[in-house]
Amino acid sequence: MQAPELLIIAIGLAMDAFAVSVSAGITTRQRLAKTGVMAAAAFGGFQGGMAILGWYAGSAVSSFLTGFGPLIAFLILGGIGIKMIYESREEGTGESPIETLPALTIMAIATSIDALFAGMGIALLGEPVLIPAVVIGAVAAVLSFAGVFAGRRIGHLIGEYAEIAGGLILVAIGLKILFL
Repeated sequence: MQAPELLIIAIGLAMDAFAVSVSAGITTRQRLAKTGVMAAAAFGGFQGGMAILGWYAGSAVSSFLTGFGPLIAFLILGGIGIKMIYESREEGTGESPIETLPALTIMAIATSIDALFAGMGIALLGEPVLIPAVVIGAVAAVLSFAGVFAGRRIGHLIGEYAEIAGGLILVAIGLKILFL
């Protein structure tokens, strides 16, 4: 996998964590830096870890699916992208989604399911996982940290469109894998 393609996938995967972090920034009144660090650690850690778990799961079934890797990668990335676009239309509660450790953990798991499937796609393409997982986790961490501060500064506007942009990016990468 080429470095630019990997970075674009990582950014696309991180958009839901970014959107959650923006929401947390909008509603957090105190300890903004602490919230940013917690979001970065949780979202980055889970995104990278889930990519590795997905890679192992994909490796286990790859011998059964030889030759279908690009199609499956497209279906996975396209499906994740469409799901992200659809979910971006849902209204939030207006409360910070990551105020407690259990809530943060649940949100980190929920937003990293896409990374699990992306890891499966990486395995089905026969690619190694360590560098992609590190990049996916690092990008999610940086964007989550930044998202908390962006939420404080620019409010709901960017959060509303971040998930749509991430979904479109994943669909485009899936199409590139399928047709090129």
